[in-house]
Amino acid sequence: MMRLLRTPRHLMSVIRIQSLSITTSKLVRLDESNMSNKSTDHNIVAAAFASLKEIDNIKSKNASFYIINNKIDNATTVEDLLVLSEVGSITKQQALKAVSTLADWASSGRTKLSEFEGDPRFLNLCKMLGKEKEKESLFNDLSTVLGITGDDEAAKLISSISMSQMVKVLSTLGAKKKRSTTLLRSLAFNIGRCTNKMDIKQCADVLYALAVLNFPDEVLLEKVSADLLVTLSTNERPSVIGSILTSIGILRYRDPDLLENLSSWLEKYMDECKQNILISYTITLGYVNYTPSNIDNIIKVFKQVDKFVNGINVNTWLDIVWSLVVLEKADDNHLASVLSSEFVSKLSTWKNNRIVSIKLLNINGYAKNKKQYNGPLLDSSSNLFKLELLRSKDKQILMNTMVDALTTMLPSDNFLKTDVSTNLGFVIDAECAVDSKLNPIPLDSPKTKNSKSYLVAFMLTGFHDMCRGCHNEPNGITVLNTRLAQSLGYKVLSVPYTELGTKDTIVNRVQYLKENLKNIIIES
Repeated sequence: MMRLLRTPRHLMSVIRIQSLSITTSKLVRLDESNMSNKSTDHNIVAAAFASLKEIDNIKSKNASFYIINNKIDNATTVEDLLVLSEVGSITKQQALKAVSTLADWASSGRTKLSEFEGDPRFLNLCKMLGKEKEKESLFNDLSTVLGITGDDEAAKLISSISMSQMVKVLSTLGAKKKRSTTLLRSLAFNIGRCTNKMDIKQCADVLYALAVLNFPDEVLLEKVSADLLVTLSTNERPSVIGSILTSIGILRYRDPDLLENLSSWLEKYMDECKQNILISYTITLGYVNYTPSNIDNIIKVFKQVDKFVNGINVNTWLDIVWSLVVLEKADDNHLASVLSSEFVSKLSTWKNNRIVSIKLLNINGYAKNKKQYNGPLLDSSSNLFKLELLRSKDKQILMNTMVDALTTMLPSDNFLKTDVSTNLGFVIDAECAVDSKLNPIPLDSPKTKNSKSYLVAFMLTGFHDMCRGCHNEPNGITVLNTRLAQSLGYKVLSVPYTELGTKDTIVNRVQYLKENLKNIIIES
């Protein structure tokens, strides 16, 4: 019991020791906390300096990028461009820009290929673009430079070259018939939005490439057309006009202002134009169904029927006469020249050529219904009349859509016929008969012969039946077929693909057909 008792002095000592221990522990913890805070502050500062350094590096890289671009843009010598290969920060895009500039200089005669093709610095620039080329004939023009890369990679680099270089690439693709969609889209986009004007040769090259590659980009065509209207008046070379006309015909590009200006140019320089240019002019106008105001002054050359029948390819003369029929400029001599048994026998390829057969049947149908025409017609027993005409897949889908709507409109099958043969080079997609109040009449009824009834031909106009450049303008083939159907006594209701969508409800399709049927009856 006495051991447990403590003196007051002893108790105070114990208290002081415990208090000191507690204070020391707090100080230790406080010090550790301070150390931790100091460490955190240090990390924040370090991160901030690292970020500043990174920003400086980015700024440095950006500055370097613009400096190199500026050097390429302001280069005046081969050495100015080759020295860039020694800059470690040059990009693939800049390498292409430097190489393409050298290519442009070489092709324009500003420098010689021999001055740099063997230089290691030039080879290093080319290596940056992709797989290495042989040293021999490394490139002759820009197209070969882009050939070093794949099409997808080349498409990404197109925006870094000049418009004239882009035109060269597109022209070469056309010459080689290389249809790379990715590359073509990039070229079309970048040339189409370029504010620089193309000269007439460049316009002709672009049109040729688009025609050969079947790549009718609307924006690029508008750009070419606008540039041609600016440069056409200063041109004195007939050959480039012939190329432009041929390409426009293949593309089915219908721009009235351009066609009028081309026609005016031809009339002015007609004596200097070769025969093939006038032929291209006439056939193109037929394909796009356009009649310039001065056309008679130009096509008068084709009045000399015997000269052309005996002097040019028979298929070409058939194309000319067919075009004159479309333009309603064919006379009796034109028609007789291609419908004679002698001429038909010369068309040895018609048996295997559907287009030739169709054009012969078109012309024959036109002549047969032309007043006061007494010339020859095709032999009624000819195998031409057995020609089977087939629709494209897209047009057949449109046909099914229209027939569904017509079946809903009409009471029964004997009120509607489809795929009606005409022996005129085309079929009528569907036909029906109605009276003046739009009441349907059975097709086998005597009432269809009544003067108060109307025989209606529904004729589809698909995407490929339209011209490019003008919205909803049918091409020459479609217009001629409509006229020929009218000559057979039909009221023709043209049904364009833009108005009878496959996604429309059956109610909307029926409503569209009824409204337009009412309109053509009222007009008559």
